[in-house]
Amino acid sequence: MRRILVLLPLLALAGCKKDESPGAVKVTVNYSGFLPGCVLVKARDEASGRELSTPVPGKGTRPQGGSLVAAVIAPAGWGSSVRIEALAHEQSCDAGTPVVTSTALATLTPGESVPVTLSLQATDADGDGYVSVLTGGTDCNDNNANIHPGAVELCNDVDDNCDGISDQVEFSLGQSCTEGVDCPGTRACGQDGGVVCNAPDAVYAYPDRDQDGRGDMHAEAVAFCTGIGAGYVLGPPDDCDDTNPSIRPGAPELCNGVDDNCDGNIDETFPQLGTACEAQGQCPGTQVCDAAQTGTTCQATTPPSDWFLDEDGDGFGSGTAVQACITPGAGYVNQGGDCNDGNPFTYPGAPEICDGLDNNCDGTPDGPGVCPEAGASFVPRLVGAPERQWRSIFTETPGDVTVVGNMGGVAVLTPGSTTFQFLTTGCGDSTFGYNAVWVDMADLGRGYMGSSSQGMLRFFVRSEASCTQAHQLNNVVQGLVGFRHNGALEIHGVTSTFANNQGVTFAWNGGTDAASLTFWPSTVAHLYDIHGRSRSALFAVGGFDSGNTRARIYRFTSGSSPWQTEDVQTTIPTLGRLQAVWVVNDKLAFAVGDSHSGSNSVVRWDGSTWSRMPFPTTHNESLRSVIAFGANSVYVVAHNGRVYRYDGTQWQIIYENTSARFRDIAGTSPADLWIAGENGQIFHWPQ
Repeated sequence: MRRILVLLPLLALAGCKKDESPGAVKVTVNYSGFLPGCVLVKARDEASGRELSTPVPGKGTRPQGGSLVAAVIAPAGWGSSVRIEALAHEQSCDAGTPVVTSTALATLTPGESVPVTLSLQATDADGDGYVSVLTGGTDCNDNNANIHPGAVELCNDVDDNCDGISDQVEFSLGQSCTEGVDCPGTRACGQDGGVVCNAPDAVYAYPDRDQDGRGDMHAEAVAFCTGIGAGYVLGPPDDCDDTNPSIRPGAPELCNGVDDNCDGNIDETFPQLGTACEAQGQCPGTQVCDAAQTGTTCQATTPPSDWFLDEDGDGFGSGTAVQACITPGAGYVNQGGDCNDGNPFTYPGAPEICDGLDNNCDGTPDGPGVCPEAGASFVPRLVGAPERQWRSIFTETPGDVTVVGNMGGVAVLTPGSTTFQFLTTGCGDSTFGYNAVWVDMADLGRGYMGSSSQGMLRFFVRSEASCTQAHQLNNVVQGLVGFRHNGALEIHGVTSTFANNQGVTFAWNGGTDAASLTFWPSTVAHLYDIHGRSRSALFAVGGFDSGNTRARIYRFTSGSSPWQTEDVQTTIPTLGRLQAVWVVNDKLAFAVGDSHSGSNSVVRWDGSTWSRMPFPTTHNESLRSVIAFGANSVYVVAHNGRVYRYDGTQWQIIYENTSARFRDIAGTSPADLWIAGENGQIFHWPQ
């Protein structure tokens, strides 16, 4: 049976039986310089060599000194000589080498307790429970309580646990490592005693594909360990379109349906976008972005139509189209293709008439059966005696013609008839002559005439076949023209003679009383013709027989003295006395007259200015009358039997009969022209 050594306080021996033990030892273990964690007390019988031991935990809290007291009761059978030994351990008696020992030999006396004192001395200067290696302990740094075996080894170039292994080895310092996003580095000690991977901090950058300095807000950040890669920026990642450098925060907001400045709004600086407006050509429209993308423009929501200027009023225009939703103004039509926009009888699809021109724009003038089989010409007919002079002719309806002349001649051709009928009752005797006639076709063909003898104003009623005298002016009436103004008939006339070597202008309502006739007070030269379709474009022409300032043109204006000079005697000084005028519309008129200084006298009015037209100089003509259907359809008769036509390109003689003498021309179309001539002749085109 194994016996154990019992270490007890001294008072515990009182209960022992002396015959059971050879004796006892009172052991006092004094320690100084340290506080042992455990003291192993051993007793060995010197005689038999038997040994027993037991650990005694350290006592007290004084780290620099203290004592333990124990009793050793020798087992029966031991001799009287017992060696007592104390072994001090730093922590536990179960392991490790004692840091200090002390031994003494005790002689036992049966029944008595022999005192033995053992002394243990070591150094634990830092009081961490570990003895300095210099005094047999394991504390490799007895000046630091944090350094001792079992301490937490820190990465600080210190052997904190006293295991003799350097931090370099313990923590694999200097070896390769990676941190976070695999940035390469080396293992090193950190500030807190831990091990860190000494690697550069990763830099997070964002794609900047359009190189505008702003990162893609839709992309994840990319980590870089050594420098930012090409095509990346640190940020901010606020580019809403990284494919376009013009789109970025702070960029100017353009009008383009795109969020250019990445503020979450589109075209916010153009509040008028999408609002209703009026587009070019008065088309309904909507405000849209303009081509420069810096503003808005009105875009038509209804497609505009093509409009063409129709200068001759035939429903077809020419030239460059104007795009609009409603007509751009007076004179515009939505059909183009007019091959001669100065002739109202010429347009695509027009009926071919016998005028020697291409009326339907197919490239061929006058189709088969259009002109008489014998050919078109101004065909004369004798109306009255050969000594008769037909001086003025009027027609507005095909087949309805009125002519007046000398010898009291008044003749009317009615539609369907081939013969002119003379009016004789009250129309004058063989010495009486008329220079002017105008027929009111809106009043059953009632005719108004002005005479060269005593300046008589007469009118006739067809159904009565007679003339009625209204007024006597006592000067030569040269021209009459009528229209309705404010619903009332208004006939304007001019004379070539009056007091002070002047002409006169007057207005007549067709009545016979004094109030029916008004003389305008404007001072005018000798006048030979008047024409107009309303007061807005009413002209009188004339001039003097000699002198350097022959031609005169007057225009009717508002006011108490309405006839005002157009001053052609200054602007066109070599213009001869004018014999005739014809107004086509409010923007077009022509006037002709006597040659002067080797130049023929033909002028045109464009709505604001009279200008001279080039005219053939082959013949030094006295041009007596003009009729125009448009800017490119003008006919002029010369006294010496020639008819000139202007087609927009040139003047040409279309008829010549030098034995004839022409006084006036009228017509309803280029295929229905009438000429009043001398020798009792009246000419008709084309047959």
